[in-house]
Amino acid sequence: MIKTDVKELASHEYEVRVTVAQGEYDRIYADQIKKLTLQAKLPGFRPGKTPVHVIKKQFGSKLNEDTVSELIQTHYVASIESSGLNPAVQPMIDIPAVQPTEGFEFTMKVAVWPEVKLADLSTLKFDETTVSVEDSDIEQVIERLMKSQVKYEVEAERAAENGDQLHIDFVGSIDDEEFEGGKGEDVPLVLGEARFIPGFEEQLIGKKAGEDATVEVSFPADYQAAHLAGKAAVFATHIKSVGKAITAADADALAGMVGFDDAAALKADTQNRLNEEAEQASFTSTREAALDALIAANEMELPEPLVAQDMQETTKRVLNNMQQQGMEAPEDMLKDDAFKLEIRTRSERGLKLSILLQQVRELSDMHVDDAELDGEIDRQSQQYPEEQREQFKTWILSQPEQIASMKDALLERKCINYIVEQAKTKAASKSLSDWQAEQEQ
Repeated sequence: MIKTDVKELASHEYEVRVTVAQGEYDRIYADQIKKLTLQAKLPGFRPGKTPVHVIKKQFGSKLNEDTVSELIQTHYVASIESSGLNPAVQPMIDIPAVQPTEGFEFTMKVAVWPEVKLADLSTLKFDETTVSVEDSDIEQVIERLMKSQVKYEVEAERAAENGDQLHIDFVGSIDDEEFEGGKGEDVPLVLGEARFIPGFEEQLIGKKAGEDATVEVSFPADYQAAHLAGKAAVFATHIKSVGKAITAADADALAGMVGFDDAAALKADTQNRLNEEAEQASFTSTREAALDALIAANEMELPEPLVAQDMQETTKRVLNNMQQQGMEAPEDMLKDDAFKLEIRTRSERGLKLSILLQQVRELSDMHVDDAELDGEIDRQSQQYPEEQREQFKTWILSQPEQIASMKDALLERKCINYIVEQAKTKAASKSLSDWQAEQEQ
């Protein structure tokens, strides 16, 4: 009923020419005529009684289009199977303008997954990194807490200083006219944090609760609200309170401020949290080294249609992430060569790893059983208060996509551990603070 001819166009890209027998075209064409005869409402003819030659004359173009569409839908899967190809993306279908005298032809451009013979994992060489928590790491966390855990004690006659917290009401105007977004009530403001327009906070130094101040400033030229950028404004400001910053005198006092019995309990909790971070950092560092080595050892050429499709999906994810974070993509971002190169690099790496890790899974007959999944769900539930953990477990089990993602992550971790076991690794170590500094860069 169908005949397929396969021609290679490029590496991992093929053209499949499909020929459908004339009898099959005629059969479907006749079916389309029957449908139209029952549906057509033409002057002078009762429904279902319109002669075939009238139907052909009136709907000739539609008849052919519907027949072709039905032919392709009917024989698409069989054509792929007959070609012996395994498409990596949806094939592109084309209908030649010039058709044979007998039968019907259409072509498909098919991009297939590259066939890669996985390199011997024992030949891979990379660092197996252990990230450790040092005393200085713990001290840095305590120091940051000491600076961030601040309470403010309101003093009625206190003259405001840098570091004090004020509560203010204000109304802004430009050319004696109030502007949208320039009004606030009981707004907390810590002097010196530079949260307001440059020059605003400095004009409140020395003010006391109950006083009024006229603050004169200019919006920066690059201010995010274009209608305000570069304009001079006046803010009629009322100081409602002035609070002096109170910080912990020592580690025991700090512990009490953040809910611990004493400094020892705070330090122990900090140690545990940093140990968890260091464990994840160790895996992340080793994972990246293992994956880099895996890609380097397995040369692979990806079909361009596969890369192009993944680039589109990656770009959508980047834009969605930006939108969720309240960021707008610059108009020229998608045309920027550096951006496009970054997206291509991500896509190519992701596709190669997907192919290679699938082969690692098959090599080791790897899977995730129910006990492992339950263990991961239990581990993730620990981030919630004890009374909410069972609720989280019930919820996560009702989310198929979340469960599938969790299984994929567990499978990948098992793959990495398997690669590490097989490879020739060299022990490496670094402190958690050094690792964190690398991530910031």
